[in-house]
Amino acid sequence: MNKKIHSLTLLVNLGIYGAALPVMAEEKTDSAALTNEDTIVVTAAQQNLQAPGVSTITADEIRKNPPARDVSEIIRTMPGVNLTGNSTSGQRGNNRQIDIRGMGPENTLILIDGKPVTSRNSVRLGWRGERDTRGDTAWVPPEMIERIEVLRGPAAARYGNGAAGGVVNIITKKGGSEWHGSWNTYFNAPEHKDEGATKRTNFSLNGPLGGDFSFRLYGNLDKTQADARNINQGHQSERTGSYADTLPAGREGVINKDINGVVRWDFAPLQSLELEAGYSRQGNLYAGDTQNTNTNQLVKDNYGKETNRLYRQNYSLTWNGGWNNGVSTSNCVQYELTRNSRMPEGVAGGSVGIL
Repeated sequence: MNKKIHSLTLLVNLGIYGAALPVMAEEKTDSAALTNEDTIVVTAAQQNLQAPGVSTITADEIRKNPPARDVSEIIRTMPGVNLTGNSTSGQRGNNRQIDIRGMGPENTLILIDGKPVTSRNSVRLGWRGERDTRGDTAWVPPEMIERIEVLRGPAAARYGNGAAGGVVNIITKKGGSEWHGSWNTYFNAPEHKDEGATKRTNFSLNGPLGGDFSFRLYGNLDKTQADARNINQGHQSERTGSYADTLPAGREGVINKDINGVVRWDFAPLQSLELEAGYSRQGNLYAGDTQNTNTNQLVKDNYGKETNRLYRQNYSLTWNGGWNNGVSTSNCVQYELTRNSRMPEGVAGGSVGIL
C-alpha cells in the first residue's frame, strides 16, 4: 500500500517540476528572440475532388439534329460516351448500346423520368458476355423528350446496380395548365441505298382535366429498314469451304410501337402525384447477323423478317415533393414487365447463337 502512495507522489512532483522548467527556459529565450527573429511561412493547398461530369441534351438540340433510329445516336456525341457491343469478342456487334467511360453497356444505367429501365435484361446473356439487344434508349420517341441528362462516372452508390460507368436519364415532356397537341413525322433516306431508311410518326396531347388534375398522352410508330444483305460484300475476310458464300451482316431494322399516358394531381403547393401507364412493342427486322458465322438456310430465309420481339409494360406512382427552404424529393413505386419472344437459338458449343 505504501508503495503505491510513493509512486503517486513521485508522478505529482515530476509534473510540478516539469511545468516549472519550461518557464525558466522561456524567460531565457525571450531575450534572444529580440535580436534573432525567424520568419515562418505557412502555405495551404486546396484538395481537388473530381465530381462526376454531367452533360445535358435539350429538346432544341434534339429538334435541330433528330436521330434516325433512337436517341442513342445523339447521346453518343457527349464526352466519354460511345456506342458499342456488349463484349470484347466482337460478336453481336450489329446492335449497339450506350457505353460510358469504357465500362461497357452492362454498367450504364438507363432511366426514364428518374425510373430505371431494365428491359434489355430479358435478353439472354451469353457465356462470354454477349447480349443481342438494342438497349433501352428506344422506348421514348425523340420528339417527346424534354431533355437528356448524361452522368459520367460511378453512380452505383446512388442509383444501385448497373451504374458503375454512368447514368443516362431521359426526361419526358410534361402536361400543363393549357391544352397542347402535336403531330410529328420524320423520314430519313441514307445516301447509300444499301442502308436502311427510317420513317417515324407520333402524336402528343396534354392539358388540364379540371381542378388540380392534368394529363399527358403520346403515341409513336417507328420503322427502320434493315441494311441490305450484301452491304458488306467485298469487304469480308477470305472465306472458304462451307463459309464461302457467307457475308458479315449490316445493322438490323426495327419496328417500334409505343403508347404512354400520365395523370398528374397537384394536391398542394410544390406537391404532386403522378400515375403513369405505358405499353410498347419492339420487333427487329433481321439482317442476317449471327453470333457465329452461320451457313444455315434460315439466315437467308428470314432476312427482313421479325425474329425477336419485346413487349414492355410499365406502371408507376410518383410523389414529387418540395418545400420553401429549397428541399425537394421524388419517390416512386414502379412495376415493369418485359416479355421476350424470339426464334430458338443454339445455347452451347459451336452452335451458340445459331437460329
